[in-house]
Amino acid sequence: MKPYTLLAEYSHTDTTTYGLYERDGVKYFQVNTQPVSNSKETHCESELAQMMARPFRPARQPRFLLTGFGLGTYLNAINPHLPQQKAAYDLLDCNPKSFEWYQEHLVDDQHVIEKCEFHSEPLQKFLKPQCDVYHGIFVDPELWRGCGSQEDLTSKPMLNCFVNSLKMGGLFAMITERPDKIIQGRMERCGLEVTVERISAVPGGKRQRTIWFAKKGHYHQD
Repeated sequence: MKPYTLLAEYSHTDTTTYGLYERDGVKYFQVNTQPVSNSKETHCESELAQMMARPFRPARQPRFLLTGFGLGTYLNAINPHLPQQKAAYDLLDCNPKSFEWYQEHLVDDQHVIEKCEFHSEPLQKFLKPQCDVYHGIFVDPELWRGCGSQEDLTSKPMLNCFVNSLKMGGLFAMITERPDKIIQGRMERCGLEVTVERISAVPGGKRQRTIWFAKKGHYHQD
C-alpha cells in the first residue's frame, strides 16, 4: 500500500490545522490529523446533488449555497446537471484555503470555478442579508463542527436563516450520520416539507448515512 501524500496543509489558528492527503487515488480531508471525509465515501453527496439539481434545470440563473463540503463533492456532482452558463455557486467553508484546494486538487471541471464565489466568514453573518436568494442550499453540519466551527447548523436560529435565504420552492439538503426527530421537528416548524432517507456511503456498502431533503413551499420558474 502506498503512503499518504500531502497535497496541501493550512493552519487556520493555533489550534486548527487542515490537511488534504491522497493515497491510492483516494483523497482525504483531515482536521488536526483526524480524517473527517474521504472521496471514497461520497455516494450520498452525489445522489443528493442530483436530486437538488433536477427541479431547477429550466431555471435561467440557478443559484446554490454550499457549506462545509470538504472535498468538493457537491460541486462536482451538481454542475453536470445544471449546464446553464449563468448557474452560480456561493461556497462557504471554515477553511480559508478551501477554494485554492478546489482549484488545484478537487474540482474536476475548471470552468465551474468561474461560476463560484468563495466566502469564509461565519455562516449566520453571511446569511443575514440574504433573503429569497437561493434555489438550493447544501449543508453538512457534522463536517462543519469537525472543521472547528462552533455554529450549530441544525439549531432553530440557523434553520430560520436558511429558510429565509431560500426562494419559494427552494430546496434545503443536508447529510448526517443518523436521523433525528428533534431536528426534523425544527425543520418542519420552520416551514420546510422534509423527507429523510438512509443511503449507503459507498454503493452496495453496509455503512449508511442519513440524507435530508426539504422544500420551501412551491417553486415558480424564473
